[in-house]
Order: sequence, then C-alpha cells, then structure tokens
Amino acid sequence: MSFSHNGLHDALTRLAAPPFFYEILRREIALVNRNGLDLTLIRLLLESDAPLYDATIISFADLISNAFRLEDSKARLGTLEFAVLIQGNEVLASQLCERLTSRWALEGTMDSTISYAHTEYIGGEDAITFINRLDDQNLIKKNF
Repeated sequence: MSFSHNGLHDALTRLAAPPFFYEILRREIALVNRNGLDLTLIRLLLESDAPLYDATIISFADLISNAFRLEDSKARLGTLEFAVLIQGNEVLASQLCERLTSRWALEGTMDSTISYAHTEYIGGEDAITFINRLDDQNLIKKNF
C-alpha cells in the first residue's frame, strides 16, 4: 500500500492531504469563532484482518465523498485513516456516520470494519487541542 500526496491531495484517493486539511481546519475554526456556528470533526478508520488493497481504499474514499455533503471537508490522514470536517453538531455527525457505515455494509467489502469517533468544536480552542480531543474519543466500531 502506498501513501503519498502532493501537499493538496492524496495521490490514491484524491481527498485532501493532511497539510491542506489542517489549513482548512484552521480557517473553519476562525470562521466559527467569528460567526458562532457549530463545527464537528469526524475520524474514520477502515480496518480488516485481511489485507486491504488500493481498490478497497479508493472505494471507501469514494463512499466518503458521496456520503457527506459537498461543503464538508474530507481527507485521508493515514493509510487507513480518514477525517471529515462538517458544519453541524454531533447529532448530525452521528447521523452521517451511521449513513456511511450502512452504505459500506451494502457496497463495501465484507471482511472490513469501520470505526469512527466525532467531537464538536468548543469555542476558543486551537486546532491541535480540537484534534487531540478527537483522538481521545472512544471509537465506535461497526462490524459487517
């Protein structure tokens, strides 16, 4: 499995690359602090006991692109780790994650699982604190 990007997009999935995603996150935080909107960050992990090939990763990335709204920022942060930044609260994030996992159960590979967590932005915190809070969240695992 390869993991490379050109600074803006991941070469395999065409989702935002980590540096570009973190810049989007900083901009969205500034916007939220000015306008008082809700902002939620979602972490998605694709896991399997069997090897996951590039085709499966591409399919999962395509599903993420289609399951979330156009205005949501989607990124591949690691080989099998993805993130989505949405304008909305955790209730919306939970609904979107459930929809994604339901669609993956129908369209994805049966030997894979999706784990996810989400956390809502707390006004005034910086991007690193926000991301660290997300990393501290327990992952919800969906088996198929």
